[in-house]
Order: sequence, then C-alpha cells, then structure tokens
Amino acid sequence: MANIKGKIRQSTKLKGKVAGTNEIVAQTVKISSGNISLGDISNVNVAGQTDGAVMIFDGTAGEYKITTQVENENLNIIGGTY
Repeated sequence: MANIKGKIRQSTKLKGKVAGTNEIVAQTVKISSGNISLGDISNVNVAGQTDGAVMIFDGTAGEYKITTQVENENLNIIGGTY
C-alpha cells in the first residue's frame, strides 16, 4: 500500500505527497454546498434551457449543450424489442 499524505482545505488547490506511485484516485467525492448547478461545470453550456430540453455533447465545440432538437448522425436510440 502506498504512503499517501494530503491536506484538503476549503480552497481551489489540493496539496499532497505520494510515495511509490504517480497517481492519486479519489474514491469518494462529497459536495455539501446547495448552490451548485449544472452550469457551474466548465464544459456545460446551459444557454437555451427550456421545458423539454435535453443535453447533448457537441464534439466540435468540446462542450455539452442544451437543445430541444437533436440532429446528430452519431446518435442511435435503441428502443428494445416489442
């Protein structure tokens, strides 16, 4: 087992030391603030939010977009067998 030391404070920076490996993997992340919304995520464009809208990834823009019309040749919706 790797010797891992870390300190997490309420800030935008995480400092830590790792011995024996180059990777730190978070197993649990808890966000207790009630003021977080989908638009706070850096690659989500929430412009166009309306009733019935869906979120789809735009590979050209590199972000998720909100839309009421899905026109994408890469989208397959498989409804199952009836």
